[in-house]
Amino acid sequence: MSNQPSEGVAHSADGTSIGFTKFGTGPGLVVVHGSLTTGDVWFPVATALADRFTSYVMDRRGRGRSGDSGDYSISKECEDIKAVLDVAGPGSFLLGHSYGAICTLEVASRVSVSKLVLYEPPLPIHDTVVGPAFKDFRSAVKRHELDEALTIGLRDLVKVSTDEIAGLRRTPLWAGMAALTPTWTRECEAIDRLELGVSRFAGVGSPTLLLVGTATAPHHVEASRALEQVLPDARSVELKDQGHQAHLTATADFVAAVAHFLGEERAT
Repeated sequence: MSNQPSEGVAHSADGTSIGFTKFGTGPGLVVVHGSLTTGDVWFPVATALADRFTSYVMDRRGRGRSGDSGDYSISKECEDIKAVLDVAGPGSFLLGHSYGAICTLEVASRVSVSKLVLYEPPLPIHDTVVGPAFKDFRSAVKRHELDEALTIGLRDLVKVSTDEIAGLRRTPLWAGMAALTPTWTRECEAIDRLELGVSRFAGVGSPTLLLVGTATAPHHVEASRALEQVLPDARSVELKDQGHQAHLTATADFVAAVAHFLGEERAT
């Protein structure tokens, strides 16, 4: 049936294959996941939006349905996203989470995007967001002690609470996240190379929704607040009592905020 999810492939500028899963009907929406995961965790959101939007849930390079290359950069991530945007068609929207939100914002600074949804991009504002614990994290990855690496990363880099980490350990998500810690290493290194602040995004004219959990880490709040001040057409919506995974823990509220924003007619 046409309304059933279907898989597709876009080809990035360097030839890397970027896999995606397509859901629904309506205006196009490209969904870019964060670190330590694949696009699959966004299937509940895409399913809930399927009666209003055609979601293209991509797997970022190095995981899931996508290929990879020997060298890595945020610029390559941008080329990957642009390839899927080309498949989605003119006027498509763009949604990014965490590191994926950094990549989507970079895309919007380079090409025209109809509307942009950013969920807690961990941009460095006044100081690095990676911090001294990254050395221990990277060392654990090199020793292939991926469970330890994930614990260090969540606790000391993302500032996830002890209770949340314990909860994640009890879910099937934990093993998959641990397996992806090597790709997180290069993403942390890319974040660490970013210039401080967000003034370089002042030219992004896309109407932008900044989603921020009221129970999230302070550096996520700081980055979103800074973007709200710099982006010409931005607004914030708080997700009550939520942290960095509201698309999983409060899917209905998350979908409602996204659908309301994307469904609005833009003033002329």
